[in-house]
Amino acid sequence: MIDAVSQTGGHLGAGLGVVELTVAIHNVFNTPHDRLIWDVGHQCYPHKILTGRRSRIRTLRQKDGLSGFTRRAESEYDPFGAAHS
Repeated sequence: MIDAVSQTGGHLGAGLGVVELTVAIHNVFNTPHDRLIWDVGHQCYPHKILTGRRSRIRTLRQKDGLSGFTRRAESEYDPFGAAHS
């Protein structure tokens, strides 16, 4: 995540602040059946990595790449489109 954001730009602090929380949530809840909604889209980078988008994380915020926020069209794990709060 650090390497990707250093290349593409983005919000690193919010994602780093919720890494452990994100891992715990995905272990406790049955995603995507249990829907997760992030209060700030910047916190979703670890969530994207854990939900099958790790190989594309270096495309974050690039044309035709991963969105910098949760995006319903991007993954079944994103039931809500979040943005800047």
